[in-house]
Order: sequence, then C-alpha cells, then structure tokens
Amino acid sequence: MEQIEQAVMYALGPHGDPSLKLQANTYCEQVKNASDGWQMCLQLFMKEPKAVPEARFFALQVLENTLQNRYETLDANAVEFIQQTMMQYLRKEFVENQNPASEESFIRNKAAQSLTLLFARVYPTSWPNFFKDMINLVQTPSGTPSHEKAADFFLRLCVSIDEEIARLDIPRHRDEIVRNTNIKDTMRMGDIQILAASWFELLQEFRGSNVNIAQLALKNIGAYIAWMDISLVVNDHVMSALYELLGDVQLRIAASECLADVVSKGMLPLDKLNMLQMLNVTSVLGRLDLSDPEFVEQTARLVNVLGIELCKIYMDNYVGPEGKAAAYALIESLLPYLLKFLADEYDDTSTALFAFVNDMLSIFKKQKKARQPLTQPQQEFLSALLSVVIMKMKYDEETEWGNEDDEPEEEALFSELRKNLRIFADHIAAISEELYVSYMHSVVMETMKRYKSGAELNWREVELCLYALYTYGEALPKAAMQFVNNNDTTSLTLLGEMVSEMVTSNISAYAHPSAPLQFFENIVRYYQFFEHRTEHLPQALAAFVDTRGLHHPLSLIRSRCWYLFYRFVKQLKPKMDPYVESVLSSMGDLLVIQAETPVECNTMDGMPIPSASTFDSQLFLFETVGTLISLDSVEPMKQVDYLKIVLEPLVEGIRKSMSQGYNTEDELFMLQLHHYVMAIGSVAKGFPDVPKASAATAPWVVVFKQATEIILNVLQTFNQFVLIRDAARFSFARFITCLGSEVLPYLPTLINGLLTECEITELNDFLPFIGLVAHKFKPMIHTIMDELLLPLVKRVFDFLNTTPTGTDEAMLLLELRKAYINFIVSLFNAELEGVLVSERNISHLNTILHTILHFAKDNSDPATQKMSFGVFMRMVNAWASVSQQPGNVAGFDQFVYNEMIPATFAVPMNVAFNIADGQSLLVFGEITSIQQTMYMKQSKEFTEYLVNVFFPSIRCPRDAAERYCQAIQQCGNKEFKKYFQGFISEAKS
Repeated sequence: MEQIEQAVMYALGPHGDPSLKLQANTYCEQVKNASDGWQMCLQLFMKEPKAVPEARFFALQVLENTLQNRYETLDANAVEFIQQTMMQYLRKEFVENQNPASEESFIRNKAAQSLTLLFARVYPTSWPNFFKDMINLVQTPSGTPSHEKAADFFLRLCVSIDEEIARLDIPRHRDEIVRNTNIKDTMRMGDIQILAASWFELLQEFRGSNVNIAQLALKNIGAYIAWMDISLVVNDHVMSALYELLGDVQLRIAASECLADVVSKGMLPLDKLNMLQMLNVTSVLGRLDLSDPEFVEQTARLVNVLGIELCKIYMDNYVGPEGKAAAYALIESLLPYLLKFLADEYDDTSTALFAFVNDMLSIFKKQKKARQPLTQPQQEFLSALLSVVIMKMKYDEETEWGNEDDEPEEEALFSELRKNLRIFADHIAAISEELYVSYMHSVVMETMKRYKSGAELNWREVELCLYALYTYGEALPKAAMQFVNNNDTTSLTLLGEMVSEMVTSNISAYAHPSAPLQFFENIVRYYQFFEHRTEHLPQALAAFVDTRGLHHPLSLIRSRCWYLFYRFVKQLKPKMDPYVESVLSSMGDLLVIQAETPVECNTMDGMPIPSASTFDSQLFLFETVGTLISLDSVEPMKQVDYLKIVLEPLVEGIRKSMSQGYNTEDELFMLQLHHYVMAIGSVAKGFPDVPKASAATAPWVVVFKQATEIILNVLQTFNQFVLIRDAARFSFARFITCLGSEVLPYLPTLINGLLTECEITELNDFLPFIGLVAHKFKPMIHTIMDELLLPLVKRVFDFLNTTPTGTDEAMLLLELRKAYINFIVSLFNAELEGVLVSERNISHLNTILHTILHFAKDNSDPATQKMSFGVFMRMVNAWASVSQQPGNVAGFDQFVYNEMIPATFAVPMNVAFNIADGQSLLVFGEITSIQQTMYMKQSKEFTEYLVNVFFPSIRCPRDAAERYCQAIQQCGNKEFKKYFQGFISEAKS
C-alpha cells in the first residue's frame, strides 16, 4: 500500500526526476490493470491513519475502473466485500466522524461515483435494500436531527445515481439502456416513494440550518421528477414548501429551478394543462421579490419553461378548442412577464426568454398561414414585443463602442444577441408587415427629427436608429424595397422618407464613430434610392470623401469605408459621371502605398493566420479609381491623363525599388513591390471587360501595356518569391479582361516566370487560369498554348510524382489531379485539343494518356475517376479512327485497344467499385459511353476485338461475349447501360 501511495505522489508531483515519474506512472497503470489491484487500493483507501488525498482518490479510480470495465471478473464474495467495505466507510466517515472538514469534497464525490457504479450492478438483485441502508445512515436513533454529513453524502449519491441511470444526453450501449430501464421500473415500485419522502423531510429539516443540503434536496426532486410519479411532488405539502422557498433569499433560486423541472415534466397535453392550471404559477410571480438580478434571471427561465410548455399544448393538433382556449388564457397571463424580463437590462435574463418568444411567434405565423387575423390583444402584444426587441438592440450604458479595453467576448456576445433579436424582428415583419413598417418608421423618423432640431442625443440612440434602418432592408421582401410610390414617383414611400431624412439630416456628422459607419452601411444597402433622387447624391458623396468616411481619423472606420465606397460607386456607376473629377481629386492622398509588417491573428481553433492589412482595404480604392476613370462619359484623353496620374507613382515606385536592389535585411522590400503590382492590377479590375477574343482599342491601353512590361520585369527578377508570383498572376488576370488580346504577346514570359518556381497551391490556381485564357482567346492562342503545354505538364508531373508527407499534402495532390484533368478538358472545350497532338507535343502524348489512365483506374477517388473517363470520351470522339479509315493521331487506336477498353471493364469489376454509390454510378455512365462510341465509330472491328481478343484474355465464355456484342449493337443508351451493369454484376459474383 505504501508503495502505491509513493508512486501516486511521484506521478502527480510537479517536480522530480522525469525517469522516476515515468516509472511511477507505469507502476500505477500496472496496479490499475492488475486482477487484485482493486483489493490493494480498497485497503489503501480504508487504512488508518488516512493516506494522502491524492492516493485515496487514485484508489477510488481503480475501484471505479474495475466496477465499470471488469465487473465480470469479480465473484459474489468480492462484490459482497466491496459492498461491506463501502458501508463501513460511510458509517465511519459520515456517521461516527462528526468533523465537517474531515473529508475533501473531491473524495466525497468520487466515493459517490464509485458507489453509484456498484449500485447499478447490484440493485435490485443482490442489494435490494440499497436505499433503505443509505437512509438508515442518515437517520439518528432518535429520528431527529439527522446526521448532517450523512445527509449531504446521501443526497450527492442520489444525484449521481440519476445521472447514471436517467440522463438522456449521455450516449449508452443498448445493454445499459435495458439495465437502467429495469432499475427505474423497480424503483418506481416502492423505493422512489421512500426517496421522495426522505428528500422532502431533509429539505424541511435543513432549510434553515444548512443551505447546501436543502439545495441538494431540491436538486434531487427536480432531477427525479422527470421519471417518477408526479403526485409525489405535485401535492399540497411539497408545492406549499416550494412556493414558500421562492421567498427565501438563500433557497429561492434552487426552488425556482426545481419548479421549472416540475413544469417541464413530460405528460399528456391535457394532463399537463390541468397540472399547470392547478399550480397557478403566474399568481406567484407577482409576489416575488425581484431585486436580485440572479434570481430575476432564474425567474425568467421559469417563465420561459412555463411558456414553452403552454405553447406546446396550444399547438398540439390533438388538443380540442376548449383545451386550446384554456392554454392560451394561461399564455396571455404570462405575456406581461415575458415582456418585462425580455426588456431586462441584463442580457442573460433577456436571452433566457428567447425560446418562449420564438414559440409565440410560431403561433402567430401559423395563425397567419391559416388566414386567421390577429386579435386586438395579439396585435398589442406584437407591437410591445417589437418595441422591446428593437430597444434591446441598443448598446448598454456600460459599453463603449470600439473600446479596446472591452473584452472581445463581450462584443461577440452582443453581436450574437443582436443577431437573434433581428430574427425576432424579421418574424414580426413577416406576421404583420404593416405593424413593423409603421413602428420602424416612427423610431427612425423621430430620432432623426430630434437630431435635426438640435437635441442632444446619446450616441447609443443614434447608432440604434441607423442600425434599425439597416435591418429594415433584411426584414421585408424585395418587393417592399421601394423608394417612390408606383402611382406617383414624385412622392416617397416610408422607406424613401427614412433614407431621405437620413441623408438630409446630416446625421453622418454626429460626433461618434458608430454613426458615420452605420450611415455608410445604410446608403450602400439603399443605393437605389439615389437612382430615384439623384439630387441627394452630392451630399452622400461629400460625406464619403471627407473625414466622415474615406478620410476618417480612425483606421477601423476608414478602411471599412474604402470598401463601402467601392460598392457604392460600382452600383451607381451610371450616375457618377458629373462627379468623377472631384471624387478623384479628393482620393489622391489615399493612393500612397506604404507596406506594413504583417500581423498575425488566431482563428477560432487557435490557428495563426495573417490579419487583414490596411492595404487589403486600399485595393478597393484602386479598383474604384479604375471604375471612375473608365466611365464612358469621360473623354478618352482625360482617361489617359487620369490613368497616368494613378499608375505613374506606382510604376515609378517599382523602378525605384528595382534600382535600389534587394536587401535581405529589408523585410518590407518584397511586400512593397507586391503592393505596387497588386494596386496596378486592381486599377485594371475597375475597367470594363472587352468582348471575347477581341482587343481593347482605347487610348489608355498603352498606359496599361507599359505597366504590364514593368510587372514582367519584376517577375523575371524576383520570381523565386511567392509574393511576387501571386501579385503578377493577380494583375495579369485583370489585364486579360480589360485589354483582351493585347495581352497575348506577354503570356509566354508570364507563364514561364510563374511556372519555374511555383508551389503546388499556386499550380492548383494557375491551371484554371490558363484554361480561362484558352477559352477567352481561342483560336488565336493556339501557337502560345502549343509552346506552353510541355513546360506546364512537366511541372504538374513533377508534383504528382512526389509522395505526400501528410494529410494536407495528400489533399493538395488530389486537387492538382482534378485541376490537371480540368485543364485537359478546357483544351477540348476551347477546340485547342490539337496542341496535344501537335508536332511539338505528339511525342509526349503517350505520357499524358497514361497519367489520365492511372487516375481512371483509381477507385478511391471517383470524382477524378469520372473526369478522367470523361476526357477519354472526348479523345475517342476526336481521335479514334472510323471504320475503314485510319485515325489522324498515330498510336491512339492502339492505346484505346491495349489500355482504355480493358480499363472500362477492369474498373467496374474491381471489388472496390460500388455501383450503388452515386459518384461511382456517374463513372459507370462515362464508361458505357466510351464503349458505345467505339462501337459507333468502328462497329465490326470493335466487336471482333472484344470476341476474339479481349474476352478470351479475361476467360469470358464465348456465348457471354457474343451476348454482350449483341447488346451493344441492338440496345439504346439506357438499355445498354442496364445490360452492362448486369454483365458486371454477374462477372463479379
């Protein structure tokens, strides 16, 4: 025993020789798994003087492990010994020893867990008097008072037993479920009545002297009520005590929790209704002292549970009209408390009611669906509910918007609260659009008018007003998003009035950062208003470009406004003509690029990722500039001038950096170059797309071409840096859309610069990019694609031939497979498949074919498998010879017969191929299409090959081979597919 105690202390000690700790841990495991380990540990647990608490805890762990996992190894004598020893411990520790601090709480809890596991094994078979024995420990010879320590342990044990046999949220094996059901059935036959009486007696005895014991008694009543006879609790004695305890400062929370458990007990709807009528909880609510926030929150939870249960009864289809009326009458009596607690200043109290609110709104939505109009009281409640919901969206007085000292969790919790409240507001809008619109209009307009009149408003009121207007656009259907009346475009709708008032009130100048930010969010959401009222556009633009928006002193507001302004300009592009010059001149100072050292932040799971930088938002400004410069109304030569003003500082910055040369100690050098290149690409992104396969002809083209050349110079010099490759690829993707075929001469240099050093992640992005280029510039890009195919394919093979070192690399290689196959498909789609068989590339076709064949045979990746057979189908259509006519691709027919056709049989015959799987079925469809296409193109030659060469090679009987050939000749697509499926199934059986 001493050895075990020493080993536990060594194992748990914070310091010490690591090798000794390892030996100690190993020894403890040996004791735990030894057949007699539990005996040694039980002796250690019971020895006098007591062992150290850590060793006694370990001893109980070993006993617990034996009872839970190796009970079958114990004989009847061993079980009886454990039972007697545990009873000896209980008498000694909780009856004879009156020192309240003689046992640590974690030992008491672990002892209760061990005894619970023993109980589950021996009750009612070999220990039918378990509960009577436990209650006897609690009782004194005289009957009162009870043994206080024994009472505490007994109640903890009862809680533990309920968790073991009745908790529904713990996954259990079927045998355990059957065992637990039998235990509960036996307890209901007698012991549960004794327990309920004992809990109540202990509650009454200790309510004034030991709060912890009284709380445990209430906890047991609440826990067991779910599966015991309701009359054991819902009777005059218990309920009177419960209602009294709601007035007891120390026990009222526990009493409220217990009452909530009683209310939520599963019962038949009408039985539950009768019980709730009898309990009459609403009458008690009015008499409660609600000065303590914690008790208020628990009372809100009680109201929530009661409301949920009543709504459940009301919405039950089997409850008749009388029952529904009675249930709704009780609901109506609860509604004032719902509103009261929902409006509470503490958010935890408010959120406690959310389920009840949701159920009420479900009742109203169901009523609307049934075309039953809301009653007057229902309309009044809905109006009051909307008012509370909107007011709860306001920042509380303790919160300072954007205050870095505030906990991020607090802001996140408030955002979550707002999100849920918005859902309620949306539901109310769906139930009564008229009520919603009227209320929101009054809230917004009243606040705006107060602001215009010079009244001093708290920033929280202003922010709420603007936020409420923002949510308006999500709550109503698109049809309601009208700003002028259909029959009179000179008059505004209620939404039009609110937006107009917001713009003209100059509320964007309110001296708190939350106001201008929400103002800009709103005008972007309601940009269509300015299509109807263009006279308000100058005021909105002025707010955007001054210190309220793009030039706001706070970077958080400023960077968000850069994005919002980009959206605003993009959506109102046709209306921006008169303001191009003034807007561009006001943005000039914002286009200066200054690289910053990257900062990392953590994801929700703790993974570090780069934080969004100022430059990320600045890119939106460059794109906005491109959009404004490229407007059709701007004269072509002015476009050139504007574009030079924007691009020349960027190009000059690149030249200056290149002339200085790269200093490895300058960590911002590459980042600065990257930013210059990205900014040029973003300006190009703002320009319109040129039509497919054509070239841009505007005078500004030459300005972009000059920028293109210097970007290529950067790439050629620093293509070993991923930052530069990413930026070059980004910019050229934008040049292609706005310059068209003018970019083609630069593509070979670009692609070679990107390929030589690219990583697999870049290649996965690059292949779709090349496919897009091929499609956009077919057929004029044929020569370029012919030249680039081999370097591109070689780079793909370099990666595909590597062995992945982990799951992430394996996933990237799977993605590369798909990207490679899709690239081949894109060549066929662009009618550029000729580059695969050109004089330059024909000698490498066999390698390409065999890589696709390898993917086609891989049953572990049906998605790529289907794509691979799809490529073969395209190749067969394009290159397979027709009967009596030689094919135009030498050696392809030989590949078809030697490799492809055998694969169309080998793949579905493989045991790993599951035709019942949806993706595999798609693969099978491609396979049957290849076979049918080969027959259509070569008919007799194909069938003779099957009968005389292929089928004999796989030992297929000749009659089966001939039936197969007959099917492919006579059946349509669906019939042949069905036949082939049966053919494969028979071959595999």
